Amino acid sequence: MYCIVYKVKNLTNKNLQVIPHDGNSSSVTKLVIEGSLITLNDTDRLALASYPRLVGLHLDGNLVTSIPAKYFSVVPNLTVLSLSRNKISSLDPESLSGLNVLTELDLSHNLLTSLHIQLFKQLHKLQVLNLQGNPWNCSCPLLSSIGEIEAAGVIIGGQVTCASPENLAGRDLLQVTAECYPSPTPTFTTDPQEPTTPANSQQSWGSSTMLKATQKSQKHIKKDQTPVLGNSWKFTACVVALALSTSMLIVCAIKGPSWYKLFHNYRHRRLHQEEDEYEDTVSTVFSETGRYTNHQTFTFEQENGQVGEEEEEEDEDEYFEDPYIKRDE
Repeated sequence: MYCIVYKVKNLTNKNLQVIPHDGNSSSVTKLVIEGSLITLNDTDRLALASYPRLVGLHLDGNLVTSIPAKYFSVVPNLTVLSLSRNKISSLDPESLSGLNVLTELDLSHNLLTSLHIQLFKQLHKLQVLNLQGNPWNCSCPLLSSIGEIEAAGVIIGGQVTCASPENLAGRDLLQVTAECYPSPTPTFTTDPQEPTTPANSQQSWGSSTMLKATQKSQKHIKKDQTPVLGNSWKFTACVVALALSTSMLIVCAIKGPSWYKLFHNYRHRRLHQEEDEYEDTVSTVFSETGRYTNHQTFTFEQENGQVGEEEEEEDEDEYFEDPYIKRDE
C-alpha cells in the first residue's frame, strides 16, 4: 500500500521575525510558526518559495496585518492555511490567488470587518472557513460574499457574531446574512465527479466539492427593505375594469343606431295599435247610441199618441152636458 510521509517543521514560540529558509532539499510539507513576530513581508515570501512541497502552513499568533496580492502563489500546493490570532484588518481581493487546491482556511480572531467577493473566486476546493472572533460589519451590502460562500456548501466554523451596526451587534452573522439574502444566488457549484479522500491529523486533503466562480452582480436588500407586492391585484382589477368599460362603449357605439331604430319602430307600432283600438271603441259607442235613439223615438211616438188621446178626451169634455143645467132649463 502506498503511504505518504509528511515532514513537519515546528518553530513555535521562537520569536522569529522572518520565516527561515529550508536548506534540506525542500522536503518539508508542513510548516508551523506560531507565537512569533512574522509579518509576511517580501523576505518571508522568498523564504516560503524554498518550501515547494508545502501543503500546510500555520502562522497563528503572529503580527500579520495584511496580505498582498498573490502572496501565496509561491506555495501552490497548500491545502491548509491558518492565520488565526493575527492582526489582519484587510485582505487584497487577490491575496489567495493561486491556491487552487486549498481546502481549509482559518482567519479567526483577527480584525476583519468584511471580505471582498473576489477573495474566494479561485478557491475551487475550499471546504472549511473559520471566521469567528472578528468585528464583522453586518450591513447587508458587506455580506454578499458570506452568503455566496454559505450557499456553495462551505462550512463556516465557530460562532460568528456581528459587531456593527449597533442594532445588529451580537447577532449571528449567518442568520443576518440569511435575512439580507433569503434566496442567495451561489457563485460556486459542486462537482460530483471529484473523488473524496480521508483527512489525517496533520492535514486535510481531498475534496468532494468543486467550486466554480461565476460572479454575479445583485442588489443588496436590507432586512427592513421588503419589496411591496400587495398592490398587484389592484392594478389587475383596474386593468380589467378599464377593458370592460372600453368594450361596453365600443358595443354601444356600434349597436346604438340599430337599437334606437328598433325602439323607434316599436313605439310606432304601439301608436298604430292604440289608434286602431280607439277607432274600434268610438264605432262601438256610436252603434250603441243609434240603437238608443231609435228606442227613444219609438217612445216618443207612443207619448205623442197618448197626447192625442188626451186631447180628444179634452175635446169631448168640452161638450159635456150637465144634467143639472138641462134640468133647470
